[in-house]
Amino acid sequence: MKLQRFMLSLPNFDNQRLIFHAARQTVRKAEMARLAVHEWLNQHDSELEEWKAKTASELGISVSEFEKQLLDAANLQTKSRTREDDT
Repeated sequence: MKLQRFMLSLPNFDNQRLIFHAARQTVRKAEMARLAVHEWLNQHDSELEEWKAKTASELGISVSEFEKQLLDAANLQTKSRTREDDT
């Protein structure tokens, strides 16, 4: 009887183990991507600052106002994606 219970729980254990390993891989890949983006941003910081200054000047606003608009747009995109994922 105990062997039968063990055999029934084995597929459940395997599924949990696979889910755990998939989650670990996802976290590991996300961390690698974060580090790559961080490194790229550090290498291209001056170019990004020039682009922000130029674009803000073209729009006739300050760099800080332009940065605020960029953050607002990114937050709006995130909320929109979240709503799409929920539906």
